[in-house]
Amino acid sequence: MFINIQIIMKTLSFDTHPKAEQFHIELIRKAPISKRLQMVNSLIKTTRRLSWRGICERYANETQEARIKRFILLLYGEEILAQRVTDLLVKKGILCNESS
Repeated sequence: MFINIQIIMKTLSFDTHPKAEQFHIELIRKAPISKRLQMVNSLIKTTRRLSWRGICERYANETQEARIKRFILLLYGEEILAQRVTDLLVKKGILCNESS
């Protein structure tokens, strides 16, 4: 015996018609997992790119190293980790240590 249960979802986007949103959600649900993972990866890359651009615009007067620290801190949330990654980039010659 098969029971068809229909879940009613609350609209997630105020600027999209509920039927259009439902259509998009159904397309995503029907997509193969590889396609969904590609979409997630693309979203992550876009978010990071926009975050970096925003940091560069907002802190244009800071050094490149300071902006990278802000970006790493934004991504990973711990100041110690941000400092360690920055130190590693300086050690590998990817960044210049502008404080010396």
